[in-house]
Amino acid sequence: MSQYSRQILIRALLLEGALLGVAVIWKFLKGISWQAALTPTMADCTIGVVAGCLLLITNYAAIEYGSRYSSFFRTIKRLIEEDVSPLFKNVDFTAVVVIAIVSGVAEELFFRGVLQAQIGIWFSSLVFGLAHIWKKAAVRYGIYATAIGLLFGGMYELSGSLWVPMVAHVINNLVAILYYIHYMLRPELSIASEKR
Repeated sequence: MSQYSRQILIRALLLEGALLGVAVIWKFLKGISWQAALTPTMADCTIGVVAGCLLLITNYAAIEYGSRYSSFFRTIKRLIEEDVSPLFKNVDFTAVVVIAIVSGVAEELFFRGVLQAQIGIWFSSLVFGLAHIWKKAAVRYGIYATAIGLLFGGMYELSGSLWVPMVAHVINNLVAILYYIHYMLRPELSIASEKR
């Protein structure tokens, strides 16, 4: 594993580990039970895989095709190209897999498993969206993340299982990161080249 991959992996593990730690402490302090929600079934995992694939298709259509017609999606695409993708451009496959798993599991346990249980689907999704804003220009990205948070929250509400949104989240993160790593190596496909 390259030095850069190790650095990105350590940062992700520290951030997501802190989120997971807060979720576990909050769970114990508030007496939230995850027993039923974390009992894996083949059906829940299968639904999570299908939901993750559908989310990927929707994200691809919205960002890649929506950016041609909508300034909202054009801004999101530009943020991904300029801020998100470069972080992962030189990250090893193993690190990408670990980051996708850790982020999907930790974020779902925190945002759905704890926060949604305490403040409801709408506010927890809003906080999820706010957590995805890293600068003023990323507000639109945060709005989009809020919608995805509502989707993950709905998966949890309907299934009663955290496995459904966790699996969907991991698949979405893994494939999206791998796609944008590949995408960044093909600059002729980027928004900057579309301006020419």
